[in-house]
Amino acid sequence: MILAGRTSQAIRLAGPLCYRAVRALGLPAINRRLNDAGLILCYHNVVANGSRTVGDPSLHMRRDRFEQQVRWLAAHYTVIGLPEFVDRVSTGKPLRAIAALTFDDAYAGVFEHAVPVLQAVGVPATVFVVATAGRRAGFWWDRREIVESADPALRRERLNTLRGDEAAIVPGAARQDLPPSHRPAEWDTLRAARRSGITIGAHTVTHRSLPTLSDAELEFEVVAGRTMIERATGARPDFFAYPYGLWDYRVRSRVRLAGYRAGLTLNAGLNRPFADPCSLRRLNVPAGISTAAFEAWTAGLTTSHS
Repeated sequence: MILAGRTSQAIRLAGPLCYRAVRALGLPAINRRLNDAGLILCYHNVVANGSRTVGDPSLHMRRDRFEQQVRWLAAHYTVIGLPEFVDRVSTGKPLRAIAALTFDDAYAGVFEHAVPVLQAVGVPATVFVVATAGRRAGFWWDRREIVESADPALRRERLNTLRGDEAAIVPGAARQDLPPSHRPAEWDTLRAARRSGITIGAHTVTHRSLPTLSDAELEFEVVAGRTMIERATGARPDFFAYPYGLWDYRVRSRVRLAGYRAGLTLNAGLNRPFADPCSLRRLNVPAGISTAAFEAWTAGLTTSHS
């Protein structure tokens, strides 16, 4: 980050209250121009304007808000595909005002609402697919009882003790009534998206917390997931996203050994030339983020939490 340390620290401490002031002072624009570091954004789902509020509220962004962000990005950054972004990182090419877009979990809403926006603006994207995404019940974190019991201690228990494993977190749960946009996309939708230019990445088989798994389980999630996605879509994933953004050196080593070109975290921040391609940083974009905060975050002026 180019900003002086005290200024950056003040932004982190003040949080959302000062983002408008930061924007008015032009600090995001200054940081974009001076910082030779590239931005990878992580979205999850995009839903219709006026959709009823269901699921994890931080994950499901309205289409109009998403389109506003994409058009702003296209006007202020050179937005490139993840393959080119990783090439730039690996070869040390300049990354100033360079950005790439990614989506985790391959929600159906991404293909219904986000992809048309991306095509209209001319912006490429990568979608990370959970290999068992053919199930129609949706993801456990969107269940009503999970959303209503949101608590940091419970989240830690679900991701560490219960390993992010849906079967352990909601054992024997009945099918939930989620709208189609909040469910994983069908394989034929993914195949069509791939033909239209969307890059397909791997996001494991079951979306468990990888650092909590045995070596054999880790092998299954990293290697078998890739094979399953390739068979279903015809695309061999070259890029891997760590579920929940959780990883450690053992997990990173397994992803590298499997031959992925890059592994993407949810560690906030920007990526500099020659950064480790198997622990690239991404900006996790909350569905309700304000315009001022979005502009600051994309410039690297974020709080420590995404």
